[in-house]
Amino acid sequence: MRWLVLLLVIPGLIPQRLQAQLQQYEDVPRYELGMQVDIHYLDGVGDWGGGVGGRFHYNFNEHFALDSELTYRQHSLLSPNGLSSAVVGQTSGLFGVRAGQRVGEVGFFAQARAGFLHFNNNKEASLLTRNTVPAFDVGGSIERYLGPVILRFGLSELIVPYGNARVPPGPPVTPPQPQPGPLGTRASPMAGLGFAVRF
Repeated sequence: MRWLVLLLVIPGLIPQRLQAQLQQYEDVPRYELGMQVDIHYLDGVGDWGGGVGGRFHYNFNEHFALDSELTYRQHSLLSPNGLSSAVVGQTSGLFGVRAGQRVGEVGFFAQARAGFLHFNNNKEASLLTRNTVPAFDVGGSIERYLGPVILRFGLSELIVPYGNARVPPGPPVTPPQPQPGPLGTRASPMAGLGFAVRF
């Protein structure tokens, strides 16, 4: 008789658990709009630079999202002798996917994005042959949820195939320094801190 009661109770519990899981997926807001500040090191081109930008995410479900970011930074370009030669603006646009897990009020995500890196061409300095180059970003982030507000900290590596672009020559020095060749492909660390609102 106990087995019969147990067999009648278990099917009644299963649909409730499934319904609760579906509701949890539906409760994840679809859109996230935010701002961030970050620091970025330009390997072979410049030193650390800081920037500010905006982010937009579209959540497909609890684990996967479309991730996009547009950021403006300022960097000091380094001349071949290792001295700062000029300050240039840099704009980056990155678009891709992120995947991860939310556990209570905290989320852990990995991201892979592609896009561009553009250096403003001003009178003081520019990359000699190319001002816009492709860029690829891989990394991760930790998020803390406070109702509709998200606090986010991220670390990533920005991979930039500069190709034949070269660092502009700096002021003449004694003794003269040899000019470096093309930059090729460089990888640079990037760290960001920001907030977003989800709706």
